[in-house]
Amino acid sequence: MFKKILFSLFFISYIAQSQHVVKGTMTGDNNYEWVILYQLKGLSQNYIANVDVVSGVFKITIPENTPKGMYRISYDLQNNGYVDFIHNNESVDMEFDPKNQLETLHFITSEENKLFANYVNEVELIRQNLDSIQLTFFKSVEEEQKEGLKELYNLTFKNYTNLQTNYEANSVGKLAHHFIKANKKYYAPQIINAPQEYLNSEKVHFFDFIDFNDNELRNSVLINQKVIDYVFYLSQSDDAQVQTALYKNAVVEVMQKIGDNNSLASEVCATLMFAFTQIQNVTLVDFTLESIYKKLPKEYVDAAVVLEVESKIKLAIGKVAPDFSWNVKGKQQKLSSISNANTYMLVFWSTTCSHCLLEVPELYEYTKNTKNLQVIAVSLENDELGFKVYSEKFTKWTNVLGLEKWQNNIAQQYNITSTPTYFILDASKKIIAKPAHLQDVKAFLLEHSSPK
Repeated sequence: MFKKILFSLFFISYIAQSQHVVKGTMTGDNNYEWVILYQLKGLSQNYIANVDVVSGVFKITIPENTPKGMYRISYDLQNNGYVDFIHNNESVDMEFDPKNQLETLHFITSEENKLFANYVNEVELIRQNLDSIQLTFFKSVEEEQKEGLKELYNLTFKNYTNLQTNYEANSVGKLAHHFIKANKKYYAPQIINAPQEYLNSEKVHFFDFIDFNDNELRNSVLINQKVIDYVFYLSQSDDAQVQTALYKNAVVEVMQKIGDNNSLASEVCATLMFAFTQIQNVTLVDFTLESIYKKLPKEYVDAAVVLEVESKIKLAIGKVAPDFSWNVKGKQQKLSSISNANTYMLVFWSTTCSHCLLEVPELYEYTKNTKNLQVIAVSLENDELGFKVYSEKFTKWTNVLGLEKWQNNIAQQYNITSTPTYFILDASKKIIAKPAHLQDVKAFLLEHSSPK
Protein backbone atom coordinates (compact mmCIF):
# COMPACT_ATOMS: atom_id res chain seq x y z
CA MET A 1 0.00 0.00 0.00
CA PHE A 2 2.83 2.39 0.90
CA LYS A 3 4.48 1.67 -2.49
CA LYS A 4 1.22 2.53 -4.30
CA ILE A 5 0.91 5.84 -2.41
CA LEU A 6 4.57 6.63 -3.08
CA PHE A 7 4.15 5.85 -6.79
CA SER A 8 1.01 8.04 -6.98
CA LEU A 9 2.81 10.95 -5.31
CA PHE A 10 5.76 10.50 -7.67
CA PHE A 11 3.43 10.37 -10.69
CA ILE A 12 1.58 13.55 -9.63
CA SER A 13 4.89 15.28 -8.99
CA TYR A 14 6.17 14.20 -12.42
CA ILE A 15 3.09 15.60 -14.17
CA ALA A 16 3.39 18.89 -12.28
CA GLN A 17 7.03 19.18 -13.20
CA SER A 18 6.52 18.24 -16.86
CA GLN A 19 3.91 20.91 -17.49
CA HIS A 20 4.88 24.54 -17.77
CA VAL A 21 2.93 27.77 -17.74
CA VAL A 22 3.14 31.14 -19.36
CA LYS A 23 2.07 33.88 -17.00
CA GLY A 24 1.79 37.53 -17.83
CA THR A 25 0.96 40.70 -15.95
CA MET A 26 -0.25 43.65 -17.98
CA THR A 27 0.62 46.96 -16.39
CA GLY A 28 -0.62 50.43 -17.19
CA ASP A 29 -4.13 51.49 -18.13
CA ASN A 30 -5.59 48.70 -20.28
CA ASN A 31 -8.79 46.75 -20.69
CA TYR A 32 -7.65 43.66 -22.57
CA GLU A 33 -9.93 40.69 -21.92
CA TRP A 34 -8.09 37.72 -23.46
CA VAL A 35 -4.81 36.48 -24.91
CA ILE A 36 -4.08 33.81 -27.52
CA LEU A 37 -1.00 31.59 -27.53
CA TYR A 38 0.47 30.69 -30.93
CA GLN A 39 3.44 28.58 -31.99
CA LEU A 40 5.52 30.42 -34.62
CA LYS A 41 6.82 28.31 -37.46
CA GLY A 42 7.97 30.35 -40.40
CA LEU A 43 4.89 31.67 -42.14
CA SER A 44 2.44 29.90 -39.83
CA GLN A 45 0.96 30.88 -36.50
CA ASN A 46 -0.33 27.62 -35.05
CA TYR A 47 -3.02 28.08 -32.42
CA ILE A 48 -2.23 26.55 -29.03
CA ALA A 49 -4.69 27.99 -26.51
CA ASN A 50 -6.50 31.09 -25.32
CA VAL A 51 -7.42 32.35 -21.84
CA ASP A 52 -9.16 35.32 -20.26
CA VAL A 53 -7.24 38.19 -18.73
CA VAL A 54 -8.38 38.76 -15.15
CA SER A 55 -7.37 42.02 -13.48
CA GLY A 56 -4.51 42.38 -15.94
CA VAL A 57 -3.17 38.85 -15.37
CA PHE A 58 -3.28 35.79 -17.63
CA LYS A 59 -1.95 32.28 -17.14
CA ILE A 60 -1.74 29.55 -19.80
CA THR A 61 -0.72 25.96 -19.16
CA ILE A 62 1.45 24.80 -22.04
CA PRO A 63 0.27 21.35 -23.21
CA GLU A 64 2.66 18.46 -22.74
CA ASN A 65 4.89 17.60 -25.69
CA THR A 66 4.57 21.13 -27.06
CA PRO A 67 7.70 21.53 -29.20
CA LYS A 68 10.36 24.02 -28.20
CA GLY A 69 10.73 27.16 -30.27
CA MET A 70 9.48 30.72 -30.54
CA TYR A 71 5.91 31.43 -29.40
CA ARG A 72 3.62 34.44 -29.47
CA ILE A 73 1.13 35.87 -27.01
CA SER A 74 -1.39 37.97 -28.97
CA TYR A 75 -3.54 40.38 -27.00
CA ASP A 76 -4.73 42.82 -29.68
CA LEU A 77 -5.32 41.27 -33.12
CA GLN A 78 -6.68 44.46 -34.65
CA ASN A 79 -3.60 46.53 -33.81
CA ASN A 80 -1.05 43.71 -34.07
CA GLY A 81 -0.31 43.69 -30.36
CA TYR A 82 1.80 40.70 -29.31
CA VAL A 83 4.79 39.49 -27.31
CA ASP A 84 7.16 36.82 -28.63
CA PHE A 85 9.05 34.52 -26.27
CA ILE A 86 11.15 31.35 -26.28
CA HIS A 87 9.64 28.10 -25.00
CA ASN A 88 12.19 25.50 -23.98
CA ASN A 89 10.79 23.33 -21.20
CA GLU A 90 10.57 26.02 -18.55
CA SER A 91 7.81 28.24 -17.24
CA VAL A 92 7.75 31.86 -18.32
CA ASP A 93 6.60 34.80 -16.24
CA MET A 94 6.53 38.19 -17.93
CA GLU A 95 5.37 41.72 -17.23
CA PHE A 96 4.68 44.45 -19.79
CA ASP A 97 2.59 47.48 -20.62
CA PRO A 98 0.54 46.54 -23.72
CA LYS A 99 0.58 50.14 -24.92
CA ASN A 100 4.39 50.15 -24.97
CA GLN A 101 5.56 46.56 -24.69
CA LEU A 102 8.80 47.04 -26.65
CA GLU A 103 10.24 49.24 -23.89
CA THR A 104 8.47 47.73 -20.88
CA LEU A 105 8.71 43.97 -21.47
CA HIS A 106 10.42 42.28 -18.52
CA PHE A 107 10.87 38.54 -17.95
CA ILE A 108 10.63 37.64 -14.28
CA THR A 109 11.38 33.94 -14.80
CA SER A 110 12.86 31.89 -17.68
CA GLU A 111 16.63 32.03 -18.09
CA GLU A 112 16.26 31.63 -21.86
CA ASN A 113 14.09 34.69 -22.22
CA LYS A 114 16.01 36.81 -19.72
CA LEU A 115 19.21 36.12 -21.64
CA PHE A 116 17.74 36.79 -25.07
CA ALA A 117 15.87 39.93 -23.97
CA ASN A 118 19.04 41.36 -22.39
CA TYR A 119 20.96 40.54 -25.56
CA VAL A 120 18.43 42.26 -27.82
CA ASN A 121 18.35 45.38 -25.65
CA GLU A 122 22.13 45.71 -25.37
CA VAL A 123 22.97 44.86 -28.95
CA GLU A 124 20.31 47.20 -30.34
CA LEU A 125 21.78 50.13 -28.42
CA ILE A 126 25.34 49.54 -29.63
CA ARG A 127 24.15 48.98 -33.21
CA GLN A 128 22.35 52.31 -33.13
CA ASN A 129 25.61 53.91 -32.06
CA LEU A 130 27.55 52.27 -34.91
CA ASP A 131 24.94 53.30 -37.47
CA SER A 132 24.86 56.83 -36.12
CA ILE A 133 28.65 57.17 -36.30
CA GLN A 134 28.66 55.86 -39.87
CA LEU A 135 25.87 58.23 -40.95
CA THR A 136 27.57 61.21 -39.32
CA PHE A 137 30.78 60.30 -41.14
CA PHE A 138 29.01 60.43 -44.51
CA LYS A 139 27.78 63.94 -43.72
CA SER A 140 31.11 65.21 -42.39
CA VAL A 141 33.36 67.45 -44.46
CA GLU A 142 36.10 68.33 -41.98
CA GLU A 143 39.04 65.92 -41.89
CA GLU A 144 39.61 66.39 -38.15
CA GLN A 145 36.02 65.38 -37.41
CA LYS A 146 36.30 62.39 -39.74
CA GLU A 147 39.42 61.16 -37.97
CA GLY A 148 37.63 61.41 -34.63
CA LEU A 149 34.67 59.46 -35.99
CA LYS A 150 36.99 56.74 -37.30
CA GLU A 151 38.49 56.28 -33.84
CA LEU A 152 35.04 56.25 -32.21
CA TYR A 153 33.80 53.72 -34.77
CA ASN A 154 36.78 51.42 -34.12
CA LEU A 155 36.18 51.52 -30.38
CA THR A 156 32.41 50.92 -30.75
CA PHE A 157 33.00 48.13 -33.26
CA LYS A 158 35.33 46.41 -30.79
CA ASN A 159 32.69 46.72 -28.04
CA TYR A 160 30.05 45.28 -30.36
CA THR A 161 32.27 42.34 -31.32
CA ASN A 162 33.00 41.59 -27.67
CA LEU A 163 29.33 41.86 -26.72
CA GLN A 164 28.23 39.50 -29.48
CA THR A 165 31.02 37.02 -28.70
CA ASN A 166 30.20 36.99 -24.97
CA TYR A 167 26.49 36.40 -25.51
CA GLU A 168 27.17 33.61 -27.98
CA ALA A 169 29.51 31.95 -25.47
CA ASN A 170 27.10 32.39 -22.54
CA SER A 171 24.16 30.97 -24.48
CA VAL A 172 25.78 27.71 -25.60
CA GLY A 173 23.41 24.83 -24.88
CA LYS A 174 20.35 27.07 -24.83
CA LEU A 175 17.76 27.53 -27.55
CA ALA A 176 18.49 31.27 -27.40
CA HIS A 177 21.96 30.52 -28.77
CA HIS A 178 20.52 29.86 -32.24
CA PHE A 179 18.69 33.19 -32.28
CA ILE A 180 21.64 35.14 -30.88
CA LYS A 181 23.98 33.79 -33.56
CA ALA A 182 21.46 34.42 -36.34
CA ASN A 183 20.71 37.92 -35.08
CA LYS A 184 24.34 38.98 -35.51
CA LYS A 185 24.85 41.75 -38.04
CA TYR A 186 27.92 42.32 -40.16
CA TYR A 187 29.80 45.59 -39.64
CA ALA A 188 32.94 46.50 -41.52
CA PRO A 189 35.99 46.52 -39.19
CA GLN A 190 36.83 50.01 -40.47
CA ILE A 191 34.41 52.85 -41.16
CA ILE A 192 33.13 52.91 -44.76
CA ASN A 193 33.89 55.97 -46.87
CA ALA A 194 30.90 56.21 -49.25
CA PRO A 195 27.14 55.54 -48.90
CA GLN A 196 26.99 53.29 -51.96
CA GLU A 197 29.87 51.22 -50.65
CA TYR A 198 27.98 50.89 -47.37
CA LEU A 199 24.79 49.74 -49.13
CA ASN A 200 26.75 47.21 -51.17
CA SER A 201 28.32 45.86 -48.00
CA GLU A 202 24.90 45.58 -46.34
CA LYS A 203 23.57 43.53 -49.22
CA VAL A 204 26.61 41.27 -49.65
CA HIS A 205 26.77 40.37 -45.94
CA PHE A 206 23.04 40.40 -45.11
CA PHE A 207 22.73 36.63 -44.66
CA ASP A 208 26.23 35.95 -43.35
CA PHE A 209 25.01 34.61 -40.02
CA ILE A 210 21.83 32.83 -41.13
CA ASP A 211 22.05 29.05 -41.27
CA PHE A 212 19.16 28.18 -43.56
CA ASN A 213 19.40 24.54 -42.47
CA ASP A 214 19.04 25.31 -38.76
CA ASN A 215 15.72 23.74 -37.76
CA GLU A 216 15.56 25.83 -34.59
CA LEU A 217 15.44 28.99 -36.69
CA ARG A 218 12.60 27.44 -38.66
CA ASN A 219 10.59 27.33 -35.44
CA SER A 220 10.47 31.13 -35.38
CA VAL A 221 9.82 34.03 -37.71
CA LEU A 222 13.49 35.02 -37.93
CA ILE A 223 14.35 33.61 -41.37
CA ASN A 224 11.14 34.86 -42.94
CA GLN A 225 11.60 38.31 -41.43
CA LYS A 226 15.19 38.50 -42.70
CA VAL A 227 13.99 37.57 -46.18
CA ILE A 228 11.27 40.24 -46.12
CA ASP A 229 13.81 42.85 -44.99
CA TYR A 230 16.24 41.84 -47.73
CA VAL A 231 13.69 41.89 -50.54
CA PHE A 232 11.70 44.98 -49.55
CA TYR A 233 14.10 47.34 -47.81
CA LEU A 234 17.58 46.89 -49.25
CA SER A 235 16.72 47.75 -52.87
CA GLN A 236 14.57 50.81 -53.39
CA SER A 237 13.71 52.87 -56.46
CA ASP A 238 11.17 55.58 -57.25
CA ASP A 239 10.69 54.09 -60.73
CA ALA A 240 8.02 51.36 -60.65
CA GLN A 241 9.62 49.23 -63.37
CA VAL A 242 13.06 49.46 -61.80
CA GLN A 243 11.57 48.62 -58.40
CA THR A 244 9.89 45.51 -59.80
CA ALA A 245 13.18 44.42 -61.37
CA LEU A 246 14.99 44.94 -58.04
CA TYR A 247 12.34 42.89 -56.22
CA LYS A 248 12.68 40.12 -58.79
CA ASN A 249 16.47 40.03 -58.48
CA ALA A 250 16.23 39.95 -54.69
CA VAL A 251 13.81 37.00 -54.80
CA VAL A 252 16.18 35.07 -57.06
CA GLU A 253 19.12 35.85 -54.75
CA VAL A 254 17.20 34.65 -51.70
CA MET A 255 16.30 31.37 -53.40
CA GLN A 256 19.95 30.86 -54.36
CA LYS A 257 20.91 31.32 -50.68
CA ILE A 258 18.34 28.71 -49.64
CA GLY A 259 19.67 26.24 -52.18
CA ASP A 260 18.12 22.77 -52.30
CA ASN A 261 16.27 23.06 -48.99
CA ASN A 262 12.88 22.58 -50.67
CA SER A 263 10.88 22.71 -47.46
CA LEU A 264 12.28 26.13 -46.56
CA ALA A 265 12.05 27.31 -50.19
CA SER A 266 8.33 26.47 -50.17
CA GLU A 267 7.81 28.35 -46.93
CA VAL A 268 9.77 31.43 -48.01
CA CYS A 269 8.03 31.55 -51.40
CA ALA A 270 4.67 31.55 -49.64
CA THR A 271 5.84 34.38 -47.36
CA LEU A 272 6.97 36.46 -50.34
CA MET A 273 3.84 35.78 -52.38
CA PHE A 274 1.57 36.91 -49.57
CA ALA A 275 3.75 39.99 -49.07
CA PHE A 276 3.47 40.84 -52.78
CA THR A 277 -0.30 40.38 -52.66
CA GLN A 278 -0.47 43.02 -49.93
CA ILE A 279 1.04 45.60 -52.28
CA GLN A 280 -0.98 44.13 -55.18
CA ASN A 281 2.12 43.60 -57.31
CA VAL A 282 0.74 41.10 -59.82
CA THR A 283 4.02 40.81 -61.72
CA LEU A 284 5.95 39.70 -58.64
CA VAL A 285 3.22 37.35 -57.42
CA ASP A 286 3.02 35.66 -60.80
CA PHE A 287 6.82 35.48 -61.08
CA THR A 288 7.26 33.89 -57.65
CA LEU A 289 4.29 31.57 -58.11
CA GLU A 290 4.95 30.38 -61.65
CA SER A 291 8.74 30.58 -61.95
CA ILE A 292 9.70 29.34 -58.48
CA TYR A 293 6.94 27.93 -56.26
CA LYS A 294 5.18 25.72 -58.80
CA LYS A 295 8.54 24.39 -60.02
CA LEU A 296 9.36 22.90 -56.62
CA PRO A 297 8.84 19.15 -56.22
CA LYS A 298 5.09 18.45 -56.00
CA GLU A 299 5.16 17.49 -52.33
CA TYR A 300 6.31 21.03 -51.46
CA VAL A 301 3.60 22.83 -53.45
CA ASP A 302 0.53 23.42 -51.28
CA ALA A 303 -2.62 23.68 -53.41
CA ALA A 304 -4.32 25.67 -50.65
CA VAL A 305 -1.52 28.28 -50.73
CA VAL A 306 -1.79 28.55 -54.53
CA LEU A 307 -5.56 28.99 -54.31
CA GLU A 308 -5.32 31.64 -51.60
CA VAL A 309 -2.60 33.60 -53.41
CA GLU A 310 -4.51 33.54 -56.69
CA SER A 311 -7.67 34.59 -54.87
CA LYS A 312 -5.94 37.58 -53.29
CA ILE A 313 -4.73 38.97 -56.62
CA LYS A 314 -7.59 38.00 -58.91
CA LEU A 315 -8.96 41.55 -58.66
CA ALA A 316 -5.61 43.35 -58.75
CA ILE A 317 -4.89 45.95 -61.40
CA GLY A 318 -3.40 44.13 -64.38
CA LYS A 319 -5.41 40.91 -63.94
CA VAL A 320 -8.15 39.91 -66.35
CA ALA A 321 -11.51 40.54 -64.68
CA PRO A 322 -13.38 37.39 -63.58
CA ASP A 323 -15.79 36.35 -66.30
CA PHE A 324 -19.53 36.19 -65.76
CA SER A 325 -22.69 35.94 -67.87
CA TRP A 326 -26.17 37.46 -67.92
CA ASN A 327 -29.36 37.24 -69.97
CA VAL A 328 -30.61 39.90 -72.36
CA LYS A 329 -34.07 39.12 -73.73
CA GLY A 330 -33.51 35.41 -73.32
CA LYS A 331 -30.01 35.42 -74.81
CA GLN A 332 -26.91 34.82 -72.72
CA GLN A 333 -24.03 37.26 -72.91
CA LYS A 334 -20.57 36.96 -71.31
CA LEU A 335 -18.18 39.67 -70.23
CA SER A 336 -15.35 37.94 -72.07
CA SER A 337 -17.33 37.82 -75.34
CA ILE A 338 -18.42 41.45 -75.74
CA SER A 339 -16.15 43.63 -77.84
CA ASN A 340 -18.03 46.80 -78.68
CA ALA A 341 -15.98 49.29 -76.65
CA ASN A 342 -12.44 50.33 -75.79
CA THR A 343 -13.24 50.69 -72.11
CA TYR A 344 -15.67 48.87 -69.82
CA MET A 345 -16.92 49.88 -66.41
CA LEU A 346 -18.45 47.48 -63.91
CA VAL A 347 -20.72 49.15 -61.37
CA PHE A 348 -21.94 47.08 -58.44
CA TRP A 349 -24.82 48.86 -56.75
CA SER A 350 -28.25 48.31 -55.15
CA THR A 351 -31.57 50.10 -55.16
CA THR A 352 -31.74 49.54 -51.39
CA CYS A 353 -28.53 51.54 -50.91
CA SER A 354 -29.37 55.20 -50.24
CA HIS A 355 -25.85 56.32 -51.17
CA CYS A 356 -26.17 54.46 -54.50
CA LEU A 357 -29.46 56.19 -55.29
CA LEU A 358 -27.63 59.52 -55.12
CA GLU A 359 -24.41 58.52 -56.84
CA VAL A 360 -25.40 56.04 -59.55
CA PRO A 361 -27.99 58.24 -61.39
CA GLU A 362 -25.37 61.01 -61.43
CA LEU A 363 -22.87 58.58 -62.90
CA TYR A 364 -25.39 57.57 -65.55
CA GLU A 365 -25.88 61.16 -66.66
CA TYR A 366 -22.12 61.64 -66.76
CA THR A 367 -21.43 58.54 -68.86
CA LYS A 368 -24.48 58.07 -71.05
CA ASN A 369 -22.94 59.83 -74.04
CA THR A 370 -19.33 58.82 -73.53
CA LYS A 371 -17.91 57.23 -76.66
CA ASN A 372 -16.18 53.83 -76.58
CA LEU A 373 -17.35 53.16 -73.01
CA GLN A 374 -19.73 50.39 -72.03
CA VAL A 375 -21.09 50.41 -68.49
CA ILE A 376 -22.31 47.13 -67.04
CA ALA A 377 -24.35 47.87 -63.93
CA VAL A 378 -24.87 44.86 -61.68
CA SER A 379 -27.78 45.60 -59.37
CA LEU A 380 -27.58 43.45 -56.22
CA GLU A 381 -31.15 42.94 -55.04
CA ASN A 382 -33.42 40.72 -53.00
CA ASP A 383 -36.20 41.06 -55.63
CA GLU A 384 -36.78 42.55 -59.09
CA LEU A 385 -38.88 45.59 -58.16
CA GLY A 386 -36.22 48.28 -57.86
CA PHE A 387 -34.18 46.80 -60.70
CA LYS A 388 -37.07 47.09 -63.16
CA VAL A 389 -37.62 50.76 -62.29
CA TYR A 390 -34.02 51.80 -62.77
CA SER A 391 -33.16 49.55 -65.74
CA GLU A 392 -35.90 51.39 -67.63
CA LYS A 393 -34.13 54.69 -66.80
CA PHE A 394 -30.56 53.55 -67.50
CA THR A 395 -31.22 52.61 -71.11
CA LYS A 396 -27.68 53.23 -72.35
CA TRP A 397 -26.16 50.92 -69.79
CA THR A 398 -26.13 47.13 -69.71
CA ASN A 399 -28.21 46.32 -66.64
CA VAL A 400 -27.68 42.99 -64.88
CA LEU A 401 -29.93 41.75 -62.07
CA GLY A 402 -27.99 40.12 -59.24
CA LEU A 403 -30.51 38.36 -57.04
CA GLU A 404 -29.60 37.14 -53.53
CA LYS A 405 -27.61 40.35 -53.13
CA TRP A 406 -24.30 39.64 -51.29
CA GLN A 407 -24.65 35.91 -51.95
CA ASN A 408 -25.01 36.50 -55.67
CA ASN A 409 -22.40 34.59 -57.66
CA ILE A 410 -21.11 37.66 -59.53
CA ALA A 411 -20.85 39.67 -56.30
CA GLN A 412 -18.87 36.89 -54.66
CA GLN A 413 -16.52 36.57 -57.65
CA TYR A 414 -15.72 40.26 -57.23
CA ASN A 415 -15.58 40.16 -53.40
CA ILE A 416 -18.29 42.82 -53.15
CA THR A 417 -18.93 43.83 -49.55
CA SER A 418 -20.22 47.37 -50.09
CA THR A 419 -21.96 49.40 -52.77
CA PRO A 420 -21.32 51.19 -55.01
CA THR A 421 -18.09 49.49 -56.10
CA TYR A 422 -16.36 50.27 -59.41
CA PHE A 423 -13.98 48.42 -61.73
CA ILE A 424 -12.67 49.88 -64.99
CA LEU A 425 -11.42 47.47 -67.65
CA ASP A 426 -9.55 47.91 -70.91
CA ALA A 427 -10.59 46.39 -74.24
CA SER A 428 -9.09 43.01 -73.30
CA LYS A 429 -11.02 43.06 -69.98
CA LYS A 430 -7.94 43.64 -67.84
CA ILE A 431 -8.58 45.68 -64.71
CA ILE A 432 -6.95 49.09 -65.18
CA ALA A 433 -8.51 51.05 -62.31
CA LYS A 434 -10.58 50.53 -59.16
CA PRO A 435 -11.94 54.00 -58.32
CA ALA A 436 -13.13 54.33 -54.74
CA HIS A 437 -15.63 57.17 -55.25
CA LEU A 438 -17.66 58.85 -57.97
CA GLN A 439 -15.21 61.74 -58.24
CA ASP A 440 -12.42 59.21 -58.84
CA VAL A 441 -14.45 57.64 -61.65
CA LYS A 442 -15.01 61.05 -63.22
CA ALA A 443 -11.32 61.92 -62.93
CA PHE A 444 -10.34 58.69 -64.68
CA LEU A 445 -12.84 59.16 -67.51
CA LEU A 446 -11.82 62.79 -67.92
CA GLU A 447 -8.21 61.72 -68.37
CA HIS A 448 -8.87 58.75 -70.65
CA SER A 449 -11.96 59.67 -72.65
CA SER A 450 -14.06 62.65 -73.79
CA PRO A 451 -17.60 62.80 -72.41
CA LYS A 452 -20.06 64.20 -74.94
